[in-house]
Amino acid sequence: MSLRRLLPRSLSGRLRRSLSTAVAVPGRSLPTADLSARLRRSLSTSSAAATHPPWAIIHDTSEVDRSSSAPGARFRPVDPPGISHIFAPAHLIDPTERPTAGSSDVLRYLGGNLVQLLFGSVGAASDDVHLLLSYHDLRAEGPCTPWDLAGSPEVQRFVCNPLTGQMLRLPDIAGSRRAFAVHHMGLLTQADGGLGCGPPDRFAVAEFVHNGAAVVRFLSEEGKWKVVRPIHGNPSLLRPMRMNQETVAFGGRLWWVDLTLGAVSVDPFADRPEIRFVELPSGSVLPAPAPVDETDPSKVGERTQLILDVANRRRIGVCEGRLRYAEVSPREPFLLSSYALDDEEGSGWKLEQQVALRQVLADGGYPWQENSGQAGPQIAVLDPLNASAIYLKVGEGVLVVDIHNGKVIGAATPVGGEYISLMPCVLPPWLGSSRIPTAGSSK
Repeated sequence: MSLRRLLPRSLSGRLRRSLSTAVAVPGRSLPTADLSARLRRSLSTSSAAATHPPWAIIHDTSEVDRSSSAPGARFRPVDPPGISHIFAPAHLIDPTERPTAGSSDVLRYLGGNLVQLLFGSVGAASDDVHLLLSYHDLRAEGPCTPWDLAGSPEVQRFVCNPLTGQMLRLPDIAGSRRAFAVHHMGLLTQADGGLGCGPPDRFAVAEFVHNGAAVVRFLSEEGKWKVVRPIHGNPSLLRPMRMNQETVAFGGRLWWVDLTLGAVSVDPFADRPEIRFVELPSGSVLPAPAPVDETDPSKVGERTQLILDVANRRRIGVCEGRLRYAEVSPREPFLLSSYALDDEEGSGWKLEQQVALRQVLADGGYPWQENSGQAGPQIAVLDPLNASAIYLKVGEGVLVVDIHNGKVIGAATPVGGEYISLMPCVLPPWLGSSRIPTAGSSK
């Protein structure tokens, strides 16, 4: 298994530097219209009382703080287009091996030549921004290479309320921390049995496996993992899905996204969840990646690179209560297009707005330099509260483009890295005082 598929991109450089040293060291939801209206009212009527922005952009890496003894996660949301980060104390992630106070290295030594790499990722967010966090524990004998650390990682999963810091550990799947090391699990919450909008009284975590042959799920009221057999809706899947974006919670369903093909969705709370498939807009469906020798790291890397290049120019998300898809063309003039799904049944996409980014960027003071070796504009996130605002990664910074008026309306300091993964998260006013539902608990 490639370490590239396990390691958050922002940690790759730090890992390489640490390894160079290691060589020398021994040893769910409402109908769409109702949801959108309620969301806007809720945010507008409580903005004065809230001490946080109405939404935030969260980096997909959740770093482990080895020096913290805090009882939960640390999260300080900043106004977009700034990037927010979430940190978890190591004593919650790795209770059997307490870290040394003050240690903040990516790698640490456990004794002798045993090296440990402990890192986390934000795998998904519910529509009320509870987060699904996964932490990977990789160990190998040092001196070692990245490949030595990618053998068989242990994974621990948590549901987190970022504003309170509460982290609810999920039980291991099939009793093993080594199951589903690479995954695209989704998180969906429900309030008042799916009829209300407020603090949730239940949640589901689910994984779409074997191209829909099964759904592995965890329901908070049951407190255990279970395999359910879904039924296929119409149309059926055209080919096996390769998920390359975080799972989206929308319309009481979880949506798994293949940005070369489309999205599949299920209701994870249903006893026999129905699989629905929505193909990308006409002209956006790409051929399936060619098969490669999975034992050849270079071939796997090349395929991964191609998939990343496509995924960074495309995005599916929820904006103003509707599921939307945006893409930017790979070549000049970098045409940015935004579509909305006609309905939750997935009958088709409607092109809403389109603009050529090259001129927009130049007019905004960010002219595109040809032959600079710089990657084309990438889509970072879609604004959940404003369908006209699309956040782009241009160079090492994040720009906000008003696609309706064709203007740059905001910018953030550099975020670095050729590839980054960011997630938009709405922060409802009640989030800071709610508790994560568990088996037997009441709202």
